[in-house]
Amino acid sequence: MNIQQKFLLGLLFLCFLAPLRADERPSEATSAATVFGPRNADLYEGAQLLIRGKYKEGIRRTRLGLDIASNDRERQAGLSNLCAGYLRLKEYEVALEYCNQALQINARNWRALSNRALINIMLEQYSAAERDIDLAEEVAPYARAIKETRAIFLDATQPVSPYIEIDDRRDGADES
Repeated sequence: MNIQQKFLLGLLFLCFLAPLRADERPSEATSAATVFGPRNADLYEGAQLLIRGKYKEGIRRTRLGLDIASNDRERQAGLSNLCAGYLRLKEYEVALEYCNQALQINARNWRALSNRALINIMLEQYSAAERDIDLAEEVAPYARAIKETRAIFLDATQPVSPYIEIDDRRDGADES
């Protein structure tokens, strides 16, 4: 994968993490500028590292990116990425704090809602998880990640127990 493909993949990851809300529009200065690389290199690299499963380094770079985030969209993406990174490290309380911070910026961030639902499932806070899943489905009804979160929720709350019946009766003629 060349550098342009990597950049576009990272940009798509960040855009899906924190898409513009309907009431947010780029300013004239922003839309008139030509940008050749990621606006916040640390957020971009942090996202790339998280995608590749290098969670600790991805978290470190994302924190650096958050220190220089220039707007709510970048902060929301960084916080949502930190939530996902800490979730993968199974540091649920820390992850929950970052999800909550991302949702303070945008209460309809479906990725943060989905991640917070996963955290609540792990913490066995099922009613909170279900509320987050319901809201995430309302915001992004066709998102695969939300469908997967719903499946994990259902597995945790309504497990399917295998039903196997063993017929150990023997035919009387076989016994001699």
